[in-house]
Amino acid sequence: MTKSWEQLMGCDAETSRRNGAKSKGPITERGKAIASGNATKHGLLAQKPPLLASEDLETFQGIVQGLVDQYQPEGPLEWHYVQTIAMCIQRQHRVWAAEVAAGDKALLPPVPKPYTDEKYPTKKASSFDFGDKSEFHPDNLQKEREILTYFLKRYQIDSFPTERRSKYWCDIWEDWSGGLQFSLKNLREEYPIDHDQLQDKTRFHLWIRELSEQSQPYGKIWFYLLGSHDCPRSKFGWEYQRDQFVELLDSFQGRLQQIADIETEIQREKERYERETEERRLATVNLIPEQIALISRYESHIAKQLKEAIAQLSELQNQRKT
Repeated sequence: MTKSWEQLMGCDAETSRRNGAKSKGPITERGKAIASGNATKHGLLAQKPPLLASEDLETFQGIVQGLVDQYQPEGPLEWHYVQTIAMCIQRQHRVWAAEVAAGDKALLPPVPKPYTDEKYPTKKASSFDFGDKSEFHPDNLQKEREILTYFLKRYQIDSFPTERRSKYWCDIWEDWSGGLQFSLKNLREEYPIDHDQLQDKTRFHLWIRELSEQSQPYGKIWFYLLGSHDCPRSKFGWEYQRDQFVELLDSFQGRLQQIADIETEIQREKERYERETEERRLATVNLIPEQIALISRYESHIAKQLKEAIAQLSELQNQRKT
């Protein structure tokens, strides 16, 4: 019959537990010294270790603890050599990371610039006497939003004259239509548009037509003011004038939404560029000089220092044991 482990050792599990409970810890001076060292926050871990901000504390603590378990140092000099070995290993890791960073920096493509810089340029390629800000410049977008918003607060579809059966109808219409045209002319003068187009008279009317077809407010204003706004004397004439007014208001509303979309797109692309730039910087950050020659020399120095510390610690422990 095969004997159990407890029978071979001459005791059972209950006896082992009773005997273990009687243990009062190490008895010899050497045992007490080792046990007291277990509670010590060995050297570098007693204070803030000399790590860089990008280095992991737990990894370094694991290196130190592994060396402590391996060498079981006694006395301040042996502890110092253990610390020296730990720092040499940590610095070697730092050098390897620097080599990778140097290689990544050379190989990784540059972060693409925001495509909105070209899609919505803030400066004009050429200008005359109207400055170099394009229609997409933040100042012009803000001004455009303000003047369109102000106009829409003053003129809504509810303000369109409806008293067609009044004997004062034409007077009512002339007052309203005259005020509207006056406001539109002022708006046209203030509108932040690329006024350089005005210099080319042969191109001007085609340009205005293109803007109007795109429901751009500046083009719509021009065509609206060029039209006839005599007092409508029939329901058809009244409906036609009303449709023209609604189309004008819709172009203003649409442009305000377009401005919001442009600003959102520019901001989103700007944030993307800043985020990817920071990610690339972190991926390629070099913690010591990038030159490969200096890195190699530094690595050789660390390896030599590590070898000397291990040899000195081993020699000291051999002397202590003999």
